This record gives sequence, C-alpha cells and structure tokens, in this order.
Amino acid sequence: MGEGEPPNLGASAYVVAAPMMTVTMVLLVLTAWQVAFICGYVALRIVDRDRITTRRGGAGRAAGSADDLARSPRWWRRADAARRAGDIARLGDRELLYLLLDDAHAAVQSDATSSLESLLDAAAVGHLLDRLPERPMAVRLQQHALLARALPLTTTALMQRLAPDASPRRLKSWIALVEILESPALFARVGTLHSHPDPLIRLSVARALKGHRDPEAEEMLLIALRDHDWRVRAVAARSLGAHGNASAVPRLAGGLRDVRWWVRFRCGLALAQLGDDGRRALADARRDADRYAGEMATMIGGLSTTSVTELADG
Repeated sequence: MGEGEPPNLGASAYVVAAPMMTVTMVLLVLTAWQVAFICGYVALRIVDRDRITTRRGGAGRAAGSADDLARSPRWWRRADAARRAGDIARLGDRELLYLLLDDAHAAVQSDATSSLESLLDAAAVGHLLDRLPERPMAVRLQQHALLARALPLTTTALMQRLAPDASPRRLKSWIALVEILESPALFARVGTLHSHPDPLIRLSVARALKGHRDPEAEEMLLIALRDHDWRVRAVAARSLGAHGNASAVPRLAGGLRDVRWWVRFRCGLALAQLGDDGRRALADARRDADRYAGEMATMIGGLSTTSVTELADG
C-alpha cells in the first residue's frame, strides 16, 4: 500500500474471518460426530436390551415379542419374528409359525420355511403342500427341497392328494414336485391322471413321466401322443424321446404328419434320439407324400447328435 492510499478493509476482514470460519467448521463436524456416536450407542443399547429381554424373559415373553413383530407393518420385523418362531414352535405353539408361512412377503415366508426345518410332521407337510401353488417361485423351490428331505411324510401326503377331484392349480404344483422327488410310487400315482379333463394337467403328467422309464408310463405317453390338444402331443413326444425305447418309432413317425409344426418338430427330435431305428424312420419320411413331414425329416436328419441333444433338452 502506497503513501496516502486508504487501507483495504475488505482484505483485513478476510484475514481475520478465515481462521474463525475454519474453527467454526471444525466445531460443527466434531459436534455432528458426537451426536451420531451418541445416537448409535443408544440404538445399540436398545437392541441389546431387547435381546436380553427375549433371552431371559422366558417362553411367554418371547412369544409375546414375536407376536408383536409378526403383526408389524414392516416386513423385515415380520421376518425377524419368522426366525424366532421356530423356537416358539418347539414349545408347542405352531400357530405363529403357520401365520408367518402365509405372510404376503416372500422373505418372511422364506425365513419361516427355514424355521420349520426341524419341526416337520404330517400336519406341517400337509400345510406346505396345500399352499404350495400360492408361493413365489423362490420360496416354492425352497419348500420343494424341504419336502424332499422329508420324503416318507411327503409321499404319504401326496398319495392322498393326487386325485382327479383336486383343484387343477394344486395338481399342477404337486405334479411338478413329483418330478423332483422321483419316487416310483408317486410317478405311478401321477400316471392315473393321464386322462384328466384339464389339458394342462395332461400336459403336466406327460412332462413328469419323462423321468419315469416304465412300460406303463410309456403306454400312457403313446396315448398322449394322440391327445386332441397339440401341447400335450408335443410334450409326450419329448418324453418318449428321452425314454429312448425304439418301440415308439412307428407312432413318432406318424407324428411327423401332425398338423402342428411344434408337434412335428418334437416327433422328429424324438426319432433322432432313438438310434438307428429312429434315423431310418427319418430317412424314409424324407420321401413321404406329405410335404410337411418330408421337410421336417430333412431338417432333423441334417442335425448333428449334439444339436439334437441340445434341442431335445431345450
């Protein structure tokens, strides 16, 4: 600053204010950190108190606490109740566990299913089976695994339920479970539904019998190959191909003349899976008077064994 020039008050004020602003910011950060620490500490104390209360309060208090959580509007609290419900159920109170199994949220259903692991009996298996169609797919698969681990109980319950007068929705879910369980007795029971009036049940039966290589199952699949619903015919052809029995070749060769492209495709793939007899039938069909049968036989006949396997399993 030269002689006679007025002092720069703005610069002086900045020099004084800058350190004060820094100190103020540091104090604010420290205060916020202290508040966060205190709140976290208080929250942890409350959680620890709840855990101690649940652990020491006896069965009655634990059940009361779980009851309150089970009716919470927040699903994660209901899931917490589902994890506790197994201990309460072991004391004889299963009503809460069944309530949580039927919760609207998949995570709660999943936790309740895990809690049921060591408590499976005939009543619990029946409860799971009767509500199986209503479960989200992830929970349904979890319950499939649980039911498979209790195979004797599950088999008994399914033998009673796999009847024509059961609701189609339940029948479809139970037949899908039988595919996983792979029990010969249950496969035979499913086979009795091959003439069910609902085409989707007949389709489910034809798909399930793919895993049951038995003369009676094959006869049912040959009958299904003449079903009036094209979807059932296609699935029956796929299952016959998986069985690998050359006795099905004449019926499958006839399927190459089906009016539906997908049925002809499935019959062609099945023939390609049946060894030399099937391949010969495809070669003969190339010269068939039916144009569509010849085209399908030509297309399938040009596929490699690997391609046939991949397409048949798809």
